[in-house]
Amino acid sequence: MNKHLVGIGISALLLTACGSDGSSTDVTPPPANLPAKVMGTVTQVSADHQQITVNGYKINIANADIRYQQQPLDAKAIQVGMRLDLVNQGQQAKTVAVDPALVGEISAINQNNITVNGIQLAVVSASQYKKGDWVAVNGYPTAVGKWQVESINLFPNFAIAEIEGRVTGLDPVAQQFRLGSALIDYANAELEGQLAEGAWVEVEGQQDGAVFKAHEVDVEDASDVPTFNEMELEGTVTWVNQDKSQFELNSRTRLYVTEQTQFEDGNRSNLLEGKRLEVDIQSTAQGLWAKEVDFESSDAGGPLPDLGNKFELEGRATLDSNNQLQINGFTFIIDARTQFDDGLTLATLDQKWLQIEGVELADGQWLVKEIDLEQQSNELELTGKVSQNSLWGYHASDASLATFDGKWVNVECQFDGMQIHSCRIDD
Repeated sequence: MNKHLVGIGISALLLTACGSDGSSTDVTPPPANLPAKVMGTVTQVSADHQQITVNGYKINIANADIRYQQQPLDAKAIQVGMRLDLVNQGQQAKTVAVDPALVGEISAINQNNITVNGIQLAVVSASQYKKGDWVAVNGYPTAVGKWQVESINLFPNFAIAEIEGRVTGLDPVAQQFRLGSALIDYANAELEGQLAEGAWVEVEGQQDGAVFKAHEVDVEDASDVPTFNEMELEGTVTWVNQDKSQFELNSRTRLYVTEQTQFEDGNRSNLLEGKRLEVDIQSTAQGLWAKEVDFESSDAGGPLPDLGNKFELEGRATLDSNNQLQINGFTFIIDARTQFDDGLTLATLDQKWLQIEGVELADGQWLVKEIDLEQQSNELELTGKVSQNSLWGYHASDASLATFDGKWVNVECQFDGMQIHSCRIDD
């Protein structure tokens, strides 16, 4: 992920038959080639609109094919803050695809919010916008039901609105689902992929009153790893598992970390929610491997997005008649993006001792991100909200949880098979 070219001075010693005559020549190495694929945010645009900076790379776009969907764009349409997918050849961009998370017409404005495609977006000041403006939004939906907006750019009206996010409330009979607060009607849409609760989709269509009428629904295939192979991806960490072996960028892309992962300007322990990263990705049979992780300095001192409460627990699992996972009387959501480890499947969970990790959703439900098979032991690590000296249905036989009542904590406790005791904060 070396973005800086270093000139190397080489001294050449020339010997002649009459003796030695010393002279030196500076040899400049050829410019390094760009990564084959880059996905990131534009941070600079040259005055002549022929060069942009994305993920720290200065990229020539003078002869690139620039498009949004199938619509050709002039280089002057590229603005600071836009998210782009670039395919490069040598030291120049070959294709540039504008890839916003949300495109549409502003339907409502108040002092600190604008509404696009039925979704309310927080802005510092809405005075620069007016109803009827078309905008492209770079950002992502969070688990708490809000959008984290990174930039909003005025955009041409191509009569193609777009929205992406996690499917909830899927109703195959009514042919509707929700993406956050947006209600999507896909009755007349062309479907690419299999719709499922929790699937990540990109939807094109038009806002029609309170409903977004979809023309096309593209379901992201988590197994389509060649798309990301050898890509450099920029984004914000929106979830990390307990041992920092997996993380998500922009609520969407799941990556895994190994001992061979290289870190720049940080280390594995710095993988935290809210961090801005640039990641070199390599596709493997296991999924998307974070080959190299570069911590950006741009997030220093900024407010962290609200990404919801993380939870973790162990326990004996049961599946109810609707295939919902339950542990100690608590019900947990398993969706299309839940990661099953250790050879587990939904069909094999019943009566297994499991460790689960996930996040609390806006409606108070518990979404499972990862499931591991565990051996029951005399120690439990639990993350959640303490209530009446209990945590996730495990009652403390001593007062070690009493001081945390009503608080969200991460604790290690001793376990006798029925109750917990000697709980302490896990640092």
